[in-house]
Amino acid sequence: MTERLAKAVLPLRRVFACVLPSSPGVIATFVLCSVAFAQSSADPQELVRQAVGNELASPFLPDNCSYQYHREGSGRHETLLMVKSSDLVVGKLVRIDNAPPSRDQEQKENDRLRRLLHDSDLQQQQRRKQQKFEHYVRELVAALPQAFHYTETETEAAADGRRLIHLAFQPAPDFHPATTELELLRGMAGAMVIDDQRKRIVRLAAHTFREMDFGWGLLIHLNKGANLLLEREAAPRLGFDLRAFSVTIEGRILLLKKLEVHWSFDHFASLGRTVDLASAVGLLTAPDLAGSGPGLLSH
Repeated sequence: MTERLAKAVLPLRRVFACVLPSSPGVIATFVLCSVAFAQSSADPQELVRQAVGNELASPFLPDNCSYQYHREGSGRHETLLMVKSSDLVVGKLVRIDNAPPSRDQEQKENDRLRRLLHDSDLQQQQRRKQQKFEHYVRELVAALPQAFHYTETETEAAADGRRLIHLAFQPAPDFHPATTELELLRGMAGAMVIDDQRKRIVRLAAHTFREMDFGWGLLIHLNKGANLLLEREAAPRLGFDLRAFSVTIEGRILLLKKLEVHWSFDHFASLGRTVDLASAVGLLTAPDLAGSGPGLLSH
Protein backbone atom coordinates (compact mmCIF):
# COMPACT_ATOMS: atom_id res chain seq x y z
CA MET A 1 0.00 0.00 0.00
CA THR A 2 2.83 2.42 0.93
CA GLU A 3 4.73 1.61 -2.26
CA ARG A 4 1.63 2.18 -4.44
CA LEU A 5 0.91 5.50 -2.70
CA ALA A 6 4.53 6.61 -3.18
CA LYS A 7 4.34 5.83 -6.90
CA ALA A 8 1.10 7.81 -7.19
CA VAL A 9 2.56 10.79 -5.33
CA LEU A 10 5.94 10.90 -7.15
CA PRO A 11 4.69 12.45 -10.43
CA LEU A 12 2.83 15.13 -8.49
CA ARG A 13 5.93 15.90 -6.43
CA ARG A 14 7.88 16.43 -9.65
CA VAL A 15 5.26 18.86 -10.99
CA PHE A 16 5.18 20.90 -7.79
CA ALA A 17 8.98 20.73 -7.45
CA CYS A 18 9.26 22.67 -10.72
CA VAL A 19 7.18 25.45 -9.18
CA LEU A 20 8.61 25.39 -5.65
CA PRO A 21 11.97 23.65 -5.86
CA SER A 22 13.11 24.92 -2.49
CA SER A 23 10.21 23.36 -0.50
CA PRO A 24 10.09 19.62 -1.21
CA GLY A 25 8.91 18.82 2.34
CA VAL A 26 5.99 21.21 2.07
CA ILE A 27 5.09 19.80 -1.32
CA ALA A 28 5.11 16.22 -0.06
CA THR A 29 2.94 17.13 2.92
CA PHE A 30 0.46 18.97 0.70
CA VAL A 31 0.17 16.10 -1.76
CA LEU A 32 -0.18 13.43 0.91
CA CYS A 33 -2.90 15.44 2.68
CA SER A 34 -4.71 15.92 -0.63
CA VAL A 35 -4.63 12.20 -1.37
CA ALA A 36 -5.84 11.39 2.15
CA PHE A 37 -8.75 13.83 1.80
CA ALA A 38 -9.70 12.58 -1.67
CA GLN A 39 -10.22 9.04 -0.41
CA SER A 40 -11.85 7.94 2.81
CA SER A 41 -9.81 5.60 4.97
CA ALA A 42 -12.96 3.88 6.26
CA ASP A 43 -14.34 0.74 4.69
CA PRO A 44 -17.64 1.70 2.97
CA GLN A 45 -19.57 -1.15 4.59
CA GLU A 46 -18.28 -0.19 8.05
CA LEU A 47 -19.06 3.47 7.40
CA VAL A 48 -22.67 2.56 6.54
CA ARG A 49 -22.92 0.37 9.66
CA GLN A 50 -21.79 3.26 11.84
CA ALA A 51 -24.20 5.70 10.17
CA VAL A 52 -27.12 3.28 10.46
CA GLY A 53 -26.33 2.72 14.13
CA ASN A 54 -26.57 6.47 14.72
CA GLU A 55 -29.80 6.70 12.73
CA LEU A 56 -31.40 3.96 14.84
CA ALA A 57 -30.21 5.58 18.08
CA SER A 58 -32.34 8.67 17.44
CA PRO A 59 -35.95 9.23 16.35
CA PHE A 60 -36.58 9.53 12.63
CA LEU A 61 -38.58 12.67 13.34
CA PRO A 62 -38.30 14.54 16.67
CA ASP A 63 -41.35 15.55 18.70
CA ASN A 64 -42.75 19.08 18.67
CA CYS A 65 -42.34 19.80 14.98
CA SER A 66 -44.50 20.61 11.99
CA TYR A 67 -44.20 19.61 8.33
CA GLN A 68 -46.16 19.34 5.11
CA TYR A 69 -47.34 16.00 3.73
CA HIS A 70 -48.21 15.83 0.02
CA ARG A 71 -50.06 12.88 -1.49
CA GLU A 72 -51.33 12.12 -4.98
CA GLY A 73 -53.87 9.60 -6.21
CA SER A 74 -56.61 9.27 -8.82
CA GLY A 75 -55.61 12.57 -10.39
CA ARG A 76 -55.90 14.53 -7.14
CA HIS A 77 -53.14 16.27 -5.20
CA GLU A 78 -53.60 16.96 -1.50
CA THR A 79 -51.42 18.78 1.04
CA LEU A 80 -51.80 18.20 4.75
CA LEU A 81 -50.25 20.24 7.51
CA MET A 82 -48.87 17.84 10.12
CA VAL A 83 -47.87 18.37 13.73
CA LYS A 84 -45.92 15.79 15.67
CA SER A 85 -46.84 16.43 19.28
CA SER A 86 -45.35 14.74 22.32
CA ASP A 87 -48.35 12.35 22.20
CA LEU A 88 -49.34 11.75 18.58
CA VAL A 89 -48.94 12.84 14.97
CA VAL A 90 -52.00 14.74 13.76
CA GLY A 91 -52.72 16.46 10.48
CA LYS A 92 -55.22 18.60 8.63
CA LEU A 93 -56.03 18.88 4.92
CA VAL A 94 -55.07 22.41 3.84
CA ARG A 95 -54.76 22.21 0.03
CA ILE A 96 -56.64 20.29 -2.67
CA ASP A 97 -55.10 20.65 -6.13
CA ASN A 98 -53.28 23.74 -4.87
CA ALA A 99 -56.47 25.43 -3.67
CA PRO A 100 -57.77 25.76 -0.11
CA PRO A 101 -60.57 23.37 0.91
CA SER A 102 -64.15 24.59 0.96
CA ARG A 103 -65.74 25.79 4.21
CA ASP A 104 -67.58 22.48 4.55
CA GLN A 105 -64.39 20.50 4.02
CA GLU A 106 -62.51 22.61 6.55
CA GLN A 107 -65.30 22.19 9.09
CA LYS A 108 -65.20 18.42 8.62
CA GLU A 109 -61.43 18.46 9.20
CA ASN A 110 -61.82 20.52 12.39
CA ASP A 111 -64.60 18.25 13.66
CA ARG A 112 -62.45 15.18 12.98
CA LEU A 113 -59.53 16.63 14.95
CA ARG A 114 -61.71 17.63 17.91
CA ARG A 115 -63.32 14.18 17.93
CA LEU A 116 -59.83 12.62 17.97
CA LEU A 117 -58.90 14.79 20.95
CA HIS A 118 -61.74 13.36 23.05
CA ASP A 119 -61.82 9.77 21.77
CA SER A 120 -59.19 7.51 23.33
CA ASP A 121 -60.06 4.64 20.96
CA LEU A 122 -59.36 6.80 17.92
CA GLN A 123 -56.13 7.95 19.50
CA GLN A 124 -55.05 4.36 20.05
CA GLN A 125 -55.85 3.48 16.42
CA GLN A 126 -53.80 6.45 15.23
CA ARG A 127 -50.95 5.53 17.55
CA ARG A 128 -50.86 1.95 16.22
CA LYS A 129 -50.71 3.21 12.61
CA GLN A 130 -47.92 5.57 13.54
CA GLN A 131 -45.95 2.87 15.35
CA LYS A 132 -46.39 0.45 12.45
CA PHE A 133 -45.04 2.99 9.96
CA GLU A 134 -42.10 3.94 12.20
CA HIS A 135 -41.29 0.24 12.78
CA TYR A 136 -41.20 -0.40 9.04
CA VAL A 137 -38.93 2.61 8.38
CA ARG A 138 -36.55 1.50 11.13
CA GLU A 139 -36.59 -2.07 9.78
CA LEU A 140 -35.61 -0.80 6.33
CA VAL A 141 -32.83 1.38 7.74
CA ALA A 142 -31.50 -1.45 9.93
CA ALA A 143 -31.20 -3.70 6.85
CA LEU A 144 -29.13 -1.23 4.79
CA PRO A 145 -25.66 -2.55 5.77
CA GLN A 146 -26.56 -6.15 4.87
CA ALA A 147 -28.85 -5.50 1.90
CA PHE A 148 -26.36 -3.66 -0.32
CA HIS A 149 -22.77 -3.64 -1.47
CA TYR A 150 -21.32 -0.12 -1.22
CA THR A 151 -18.60 1.52 -3.32
CA GLU A 152 -17.09 4.93 -2.58
CA THR A 153 -17.37 7.24 -5.59
CA GLU A 154 -16.07 10.57 -4.32
CA THR A 155 -15.41 12.73 -1.27
CA GLU A 156 -16.82 16.24 -1.09
CA ALA A 157 -15.79 19.07 1.20
CA ALA A 158 -18.77 20.72 2.92
CA ALA A 159 -18.85 24.50 3.45
CA ASP A 160 -17.69 24.09 7.06
CA GLY A 161 -14.85 21.75 6.12
CA ARG A 162 -16.54 18.48 7.03
CA ARG A 163 -16.11 15.53 4.72
CA LEU A 164 -19.11 14.18 2.81
CA ILE A 165 -18.51 10.68 1.45
CA HIS A 166 -20.50 9.61 -1.62
CA LEU A 167 -21.33 5.93 -2.03
CA ALA A 168 -23.04 3.96 -4.78
CA PHE A 169 -24.87 0.78 -3.83
CA GLN A 170 -26.19 -2.35 -5.49
CA PRO A 171 -28.06 -5.35 -3.98
CA ALA A 172 -25.81 -7.75 -2.06
CA PRO A 173 -26.10 -11.25 -3.62
CA ASP A 174 -26.01 -12.93 -0.21
CA PHE A 175 -28.76 -10.80 1.37
CA HIS A 176 -31.71 -12.87 2.62
CA PRO A 177 -34.61 -10.64 3.76
CA ALA A 178 -36.00 -11.50 7.17
CA THR A 179 -39.51 -10.33 6.21
CA THR A 180 -41.58 -10.08 3.04
CA GLU A 181 -41.53 -6.28 3.26
CA LEU A 182 -37.74 -6.25 3.01
CA GLU A 183 -37.88 -8.11 -0.34
CA LEU A 184 -38.17 -4.65 -1.87
CA LEU A 185 -34.48 -4.03 -1.16
CA ARG A 186 -33.40 -6.87 -3.46
CA GLY A 187 -34.54 -4.86 -6.46
CA MET A 188 -33.18 -1.46 -5.47
CA ALA A 189 -29.99 0.46 -6.22
CA GLY A 190 -28.88 4.02 -5.74
CA ALA A 191 -26.55 6.45 -4.01
CA MET A 192 -25.89 7.60 -0.46
CA VAL A 193 -23.98 10.51 1.08
CA ILE A 194 -22.62 10.19 4.61
CA ASP A 195 -21.29 12.97 6.84
CA ASP A 196 -17.96 11.47 7.87
CA GLN A 197 -17.74 13.53 11.06
CA ARG A 198 -21.26 13.04 12.38
CA LYS A 199 -21.59 9.56 10.84
CA ARG A 200 -25.11 10.38 9.66
CA ILE A 201 -26.84 9.81 6.32
CA VAL A 202 -27.14 13.19 4.61
CA ARG A 203 -28.77 11.90 1.43
CA LEU A 204 -30.24 8.60 0.29
CA ALA A 205 -31.66 8.16 -3.21
CA ALA A 206 -32.81 4.70 -4.28
CA HIS A 207 -34.89 3.28 -7.12
CA THR A 208 -36.18 -0.11 -8.21
CA PHE A 209 -34.46 -1.29 -11.38
CA ARG A 210 -36.83 -4.21 -12.07
CA GLU A 211 -40.42 -5.29 -11.56
CA MET A 212 -41.05 -7.17 -8.34
CA ASP A 213 -43.68 -9.62 -7.07
CA PHE A 214 -44.54 -10.40 -3.47
CA GLY A 215 -46.56 -13.46 -2.48
CA TRP A 216 -45.80 -15.32 -5.72
CA GLY A 217 -47.24 -12.45 -7.73
CA LEU A 218 -50.73 -12.97 -6.34
CA LEU A 219 -50.64 -10.30 -3.62
CA ILE A 220 -48.51 -7.35 -4.73
CA HIS A 221 -46.84 -6.48 -8.01
CA LEU A 222 -44.52 -3.43 -8.05
CA ASN A 223 -43.61 -1.68 -11.26
CA LYS A 224 -40.06 -0.79 -12.16
CA GLY A 225 -39.08 2.79 -11.24
CA ALA A 226 -40.22 3.13 -7.62
CA ASN A 227 -38.24 5.85 -5.84
CA LEU A 228 -37.15 6.64 -2.29
CA LEU A 229 -35.46 9.92 -1.33
CA LEU A 230 -34.18 11.19 2.02
CA GLU A 231 -32.36 14.53 2.38
CA ARG A 232 -30.96 16.29 5.42
CA GLU A 233 -29.60 19.79 5.91
CA ALA A 234 -25.80 19.90 5.66
CA ALA A 235 -25.70 22.15 8.74
CA PRO A 236 -28.24 21.01 11.38
CA ARG A 237 -30.41 23.68 12.99
CA LEU A 238 -30.56 22.96 16.72
CA GLY A 239 -30.39 19.24 15.97
CA PHE A 240 -33.28 19.44 13.49
CA ASP A 241 -31.96 18.57 10.05
CA LEU A 242 -34.59 16.70 8.01
CA ARG A 243 -35.22 18.51 4.72
CA ALA A 244 -37.25 16.15 2.54
CA PHE A 245 -38.52 12.57 2.42
CA SER A 246 -40.46 11.06 -0.48
CA VAL A 247 -41.74 7.68 -1.65
CA THR A 248 -43.16 6.82 -5.08
CA ILE A 249 -44.50 3.32 -5.76
CA GLU A 250 -46.86 2.02 -8.44
CA GLY A 251 -48.20 -1.47 -9.05
CA ARG A 252 -51.18 -3.69 -8.31
CA ILE A 253 -52.65 -5.52 -5.34
CA LEU A 254 -54.26 -8.94 -5.92
CA LEU A 255 -53.62 -8.39 -9.66
CA LEU A 256 -56.66 -6.11 -9.82
CA LYS A 257 -56.56 -3.12 -7.50
CA LYS A 258 -54.22 -0.35 -8.60
CA LEU A 259 -51.47 0.51 -6.10
CA GLU A 260 -50.35 4.14 -6.04
CA VAL A 261 -48.11 5.67 -3.40
CA HIS A 262 -46.98 9.21 -4.17
CA TRP A 263 -45.95 10.68 -0.83
CA SER A 264 -43.59 13.53 -0.08
CA PHE A 265 -42.79 15.34 3.17
CA ASP A 266 -41.10 18.74 3.42
CA HIS A 267 -41.09 22.14 5.17
CA PHE A 268 -39.94 20.53 8.43
CA ALA A 269 -39.62 22.98 11.32
CA SER A 270 -39.31 22.88 15.07
CA LEU A 271 -42.20 24.42 17.01
CA GLY A 272 -39.75 25.60 19.64
CA ARG A 273 -41.71 24.28 22.61
CA THR A 274 -43.35 21.14 23.95
CA VAL A 275 -46.69 20.56 22.23
CA ASP A 276 -49.17 18.01 23.58
CA LEU A 277 -52.15 16.63 21.63
CA ALA A 278 -54.53 19.36 22.79
CA SER A 279 -52.08 22.08 21.74
CA ALA A 280 -51.51 20.42 18.36
CA VAL A 281 -55.25 20.27 17.68
CA GLY A 282 -55.51 23.90 18.79
CA LEU A 283 -52.84 24.94 16.30
CA LEU A 284 -54.48 23.09 13.42
CA THR A 285 -58.00 24.32 14.12
CA ALA A 286 -57.04 27.96 14.77
CA PRO A 287 -59.04 30.46 12.67
CA ASP A 288 -55.82 31.99 11.34
CA LEU A 289 -53.84 28.84 10.64
CA ALA A 290 -51.10 30.67 8.73
CA GLY A 291 -50.17 32.74 11.77
CA SER A 292 -50.40 30.03 14.38
CA GLY A 293 -46.69 29.43 14.83
CA PRO A 294 -43.28 28.77 13.26
CA GLY A 295 -43.13 26.20 10.52
CA LEU A 296 -46.86 26.42 9.71
CA LEU A 297 -48.18 27.53 6.34
CA SER A 298 -47.43 31.15 5.52
CA HIS A 299 -49.29 31.44 2.23
